[in-house]
Amino acid sequence: MAYLLFPGRHLLTTAFQSDYLWSILRLPINKLELLGEYKGDGEDKIDTIIFAVTSANQENSRYNPIPFHMRSIELDRFSEDYRNALGVKTEIVAIPHFHPNEHFGEYILKEYSEKTENQTVLTPKNTIVLCSTLALIQQYQKLGFAVLTSEYDVKEEKLKSKTPIDYLRLFASSEGEWEMNAEFTTGVSKATQKFWKDFPSVPTKILRLWKDPLLTEEGSLTKTRNYSTYAQGMGHTALLDAKYKDINQSVKTGKIVDEGCADGALMTLLAKDFSDSDIIGIEITSEFTARCLERQRAGEFGGTFVHFHQRNLMDKIFEDNSIDTTICNSTTHEIWSYGDREESLFKYLKLKFDQLSKNGRLIIRDVVGPEDKEKIVYLELNDRDGSNDNIFKICSNQDELRDHLSGLSTSARFIRFTEDYLKDMREGERRGDETKIKFEKTIIDNKNYFVLRLKDAMEFLTKKDYVDNWQSELNEEFAFWSFSEWKDILRKIGFHIIENPNELERSSRAFGISWIVDNRLKGKGTIYTKDGNSLNVLPYPPTNMVIIATKEGTFDN
Repeated sequence: MAYLLFPGRHLLTTAFQSDYLWSILRLPINKLELLGEYKGDGEDKIDTIIFAVTSANQENSRYNPIPFHMRSIELDRFSEDYRNALGVKTEIVAIPHFHPNEHFGEYILKEYSEKTENQTVLTPKNTIVLCSTLALIQQYQKLGFAVLTSEYDVKEEKLKSKTPIDYLRLFASSEGEWEMNAEFTTGVSKATQKFWKDFPSVPTKILRLWKDPLLTEEGSLTKTRNYSTYAQGMGHTALLDAKYKDINQSVKTGKIVDEGCADGALMTLLAKDFSDSDIIGIEITSEFTARCLERQRAGEFGGTFVHFHQRNLMDKIFEDNSIDTTICNSTTHEIWSYGDREESLFKYLKLKFDQLSKNGRLIIRDVVGPEDKEKIVYLELNDRDGSNDNIFKICSNQDELRDHLSGLSTSARFIRFTEDYLKDMREGERRGDETKIKFEKTIIDNKNYFVLRLKDAMEFLTKKDYVDNWQSELNEEFAFWSFSEWKDILRKIGFHIIENPNELERSSRAFGISWIVDNRLKGKGTIYTKDGNSLNVLPYPPTNMVIIATKEGTFDN
């Protein structure tokens, strides 16, 4: 008895893999071209193929677009001929995602043993590994396994055939017209091609994820966001309750959409209060989509109909006149930041107008810029609440950066901020040099001040405490439009803005958050305007807003 361990993401199978398996399964092991020596009986033939499907608990990214159950169906079809013709047994085993490391090969072996209740242990005496990834080949060699290198030519030190990921790239570059692409249809196995025809949602989903311009390879908006920290901040019970209280009186029953729903925390409250409505969550990142589905599995939405889509909000998702309430909670500033700023946000808001039914409501709760953004102000920052040394220290990881930033004084952190703010965007040529914060230093009555625009002062004051996600948060702009500018833009699109000073909980409004003022701003930074030779304290401008906008109608209680 001999096992063939075939690890991989198995997103599709290739014609090369099919032919290669036919060639090796017919021969005794001592006739195979192995890298390394097989420790078992060379007269044996391989009688069991173990497809170890790596990253099986991930989906919805370019790296892992297909869920495990769909990969399993395709592998079962792919291996059917070997079972029928040669009597070979096959196993399909889910291996969770591990970040690449020097123990990855060993983890696969351990995971397989755990999955089989330790009834089967794969060793160099009973197992051959099939693998074309050089780093993994070397790991299994160190563990004593003989390896079939498949697509990898050991002598030439290069691949001699395209790999599954190469064919996915080819598929994406052909705009999904794979049946018309001769290179694709000759290089991909017949099993995969039939599977795609039988399940057309699979290639459709792959193409959507591969063509999305905002997503990274891992299905995220940025490479540096710590999702656990981000979700903890967004979903903190007191903060979540406050956000929900800001909007819940304005939600119209029917079909409710939470656009940019993150991990679905707000939707748990919506599901409780609007149990007779259909609640749809839209999220672009694969990590948060997975967390939403976990909430659903755990029953956190009760008996309410809740569904999630992983989509880019810049795409048309719903039919016109089909949505009763659209909620954008901390979403619009990300559309501005990761898209083409005003152009993207205006396009998005127009899509929201089109999708709303008559008298439907758009509810935006987000950050907001000050009214006098271009006003020159004097910013006094605390330089005694931390270190002022080695401000631009180069840190090797996010934890080191967090600790360094936490130890800086507020004044020193501002200086670091002016260099880091939108730096990644400028280096990626998504933003120009005009986005770099400009400031001057001055001394008045023996006190240090930074002289800059009010907009830039507020960008710093609202972001300075995001040390856990510093690199990610500094890709984003908060103060791009003032409250009055927001209302003007929405009116141009066709919305009616609800404003009722007698019922603020049902009214559009801009506001500051007292906890942030008391705990993050007071004693850290003070804003002044200059009047002649005197400086006058400027109250902190509003940092947040709720806008309630309706389509073709007025707000009805």
